[in-house]
Amino acid sequence: MEKEDSSKPEIKTIKTHCYNCNHDTNQDVLFHTSEIGPREIILRNDKGDDIKSVWEVVGNIWLLTKCRGCDKINFKHTLRSAPPVDKTDQVFYFPKRAIRSIPNWVINIPIKYVDILREVYIAVNEQLFTLALTGIRTLLDIYIVEKIGDSGNFKQKIKKLVENNIITSSKAQVLETTIDAGNASAHRGYKPDKETLFQVLSIVENLLESEIVDRAVDQIKQKTPQRGA
Repeated sequence: MEKEDSSKPEIKTIKTHCYNCNHDTNQDVLFHTSEIGPREIILRNDKGDDIKSVWEVVGNIWLLTKCRGCDKINFKHTLRSAPPVDKTDQVFYFPKRAIRSIPNWVINIPIKYVDILREVYIAVNEQLFTLALTGIRTLLDIYIVEKIGDSGNFKQKIKKLVENNIITSSKAQVLETTIDAGNASAHRGYKPDKETLFQVLSIVENLLESEIVDRAVDQIKQKTPQRGA
């Protein structure tokens, strides 16, 4: 009878973020190492001219883990500056931790919206908020042109959407505010904060999801037997 090898090292388990489960889970550590070295920092003024360079000591901590819940592999890189204060840590995950996940219902909207909406979410999760807001403006432009054609400016188009009973007056005000924010990013270098961008994105999600609801209502009406005369 073969004896069990008691010298086999015990697998260490930690709790860390799993990209697939989208929350912290218990994970087995597959690989863990660290290194310490110098890093040069270039300090510049507002014009972009070099002022001076300074050096600091940084530690790189590399961690490869396997989730015990879904068996997916996760990679975590921690960049730690000296002195070792928690606020100095920069943590990078791969696959990247999403700060806003794309809704499941997008599979039910036209593919032309899905493609650009996917790019918007990529920009959001890379924290490229100016690009994300500009992409949202483009998405709304496509939506409006499909509904009423490409004639007039945005305010005129929104007015026509209301006149054609495509959106309500209250939704028109929301849509105009959203488009103005997108124009500010595209033409005036406006960079929204996370809260503002999420509010704009929620408005667009609501607009697109209502398309699914409206289509479902039409399908129900078509299948419902009419009352006899």
